[in-house]
Amino acid sequence: MNTGKAQEELAGGALAPILVWAVALSCGVLAALALQIYLGAAGFDLATLWHNLASAGGRDLRTTGPWWAIAGAGFLGGGAVAAALGRLPLPWQRFRLLRWAIGALLVLLLAWIGDSEPAPAAVGAGAEVGVRLAALGLGAIGAGIGAALALRR
Repeated sequence: MNTGKAQEELAGGALAPILVWAVALSCGVLAALALQIYLGAAGFDLATLWHNLASAGGRDLRTTGPWWAIAGAGFLGGGAVAAALGRLPLPWQRFRLLRWAIGALLVLLLAWIGDSEPAPAAVGAGAEVGVRLAALGLGAIGAGIGAALALRR
């Protein structure tokens, strides 16, 4: 057990890189999930878009844009959180008001996204779940890459 080293790192204000990476990955996936919910309410049904993407002539920006946006949201969310946690030393007493303001804005944004009416599904439940899990996996890959790039020194 190497608890002495971990306690010294926390006392010095640095977080373990694996902890920073895990938090950044989680935040990036949540950002991708929020964007996925928003796109669904805006009329971009991912299952229909997936079907159009698989068809012979349907490769345009409307088809691939939401998929790239989900990967980009995960990338930016994971990278921003990893950059902030990896570079700002503990304790964050000075940023208390800023943390509360950002938290309140995030809660309001998520409430606004969650309040929107979802579009009716054009495909079966199994296909819808499969496509949403694929989009969530794409967001996780984007978040992992963003966190890894932000943690490189």
